[in-house]
Amino acid sequence: MQQDPIGPDPYGDAIDWNAIWMARKLRHIAVPGYREGEGFFQQKANVERLFTKRSGSNPRVQRQLALLRPPAGGAVLDIGAGPGNLAIPLAEQGCRVVAVEPAGPMRDLLARNAAAAGVDVEVIPSSWEDTDPDALGGPFDLVIASFSLSMVDIRAALERMHAVCSGEVHLFWFLTPPPWGRVLKALWPAVHGADFYFEPMAGCLMNVLLQMGLMPTLESESVVRVHRYGSLDEAVDEFAHRMNRRDGRSDDLIRAGLLRLLHEEEGSYVLDYPAWQAHVWWKTAGQAIRPGTGPLY
Repeated sequence: MQQDPIGPDPYGDAIDWNAIWMARKLRHIAVPGYREGEGFFQQKANVERLFTKRSGSNPRVQRQLALLRPPAGGAVLDIGAGPGNLAIPLAEQGCRVVAVEPAGPMRDLLARNAAAAGVDVEVIPSSWEDTDPDALGGPFDLVIASFSLSMVDIRAALERMHAVCSGEVHLFWFLTPPPWGRVLKALWPAVHGADFYFEPMAGCLMNVLLQMGLMPTLESESVVRVHRYGSLDEAVDEFAHRMNRRDGRSDDLIRAGLLRLLHEEEGSYVLDYPAWQAHVWWKTAGQAIRPGTGPLY
C-alpha cells in the first residue's frame, strides 16, 4: 500500500472544529482572575467607562452598516446588541429590530440611546443560548452578531441563527487578537501569576461553519485602532478593571508594563498594535446544515 505523503492525521479521521472552539473558549474562561464578557458588562461602572465617554460617528460601525444592506422595512435580529451601535441606526433606517442582550447595564444604556434617537428597539433580556427562538417573531432578513460570540457551543448557536434567518447571517469577529488583548497577554502573568489565553479566532469559526455544510464568505480587514489615554493613570485604571485587579501592587505592575507597551505622542499615551478583523456571512436560502461533525473533505 502506498504511503500517504501527507502523513497521519493527528486528530483521527475528522477534526471536530466545534470541539476545538469549545476547548479554546473554556481555556479562555478558566484564566485565573478573568471575568467572562457578560460578567464584565454586568457591572455598570465598566459599561459607563467604556461606552458613554465615546461620541460622534464610530468608523467601525459605519463600515459594518455599509456591509449589511438591510431591505427596506426588513426585520433584523442583533445578538449581543450592547449599547445599540448597530441596532439603533438600523431602526433609524426603518427596520424592525429585535436585540438580544443579557447584561442589564448594557440594556439600560441601549434604552437611553434608543430614546435619544427616537426609535423603538425590542430588547430580549437573555443570552442567545437561553433565548426561545419561537418568541422572537421571526424569521429575520438579517441576523447579526458583532463581536459577541461568547457561546461555548458555537455550533449550536450558529444552528439557531441559521434557523431563524430567511436572508443573511453576518458575524463580526477577531481574526487576530485586538490591541487590548495583546496587553492582557503581556501583563497577566505578572499580575495574576498565570498565562492569559484569548478567544478562539475567526479561522476556527470558519471551519465550524464549513463542517456544518455551510459555505460562508470571509472578508478580512486590517485595523489599526489607535487608543489614546490622556494620562498613564487613565490607562492604568482601564486595564486594572479589564484585569479584574485593583490594588496598589497590581497598579504598580500594570503601570510598569504599560510604560513598555504604550508610547507617548503629543502628551498622550497611545496603544496602536495592528490587528485583523473578520466579517463572516452567508445566505441561508438553499443551504442546509449537515448533521453531526464529519470530515471536512
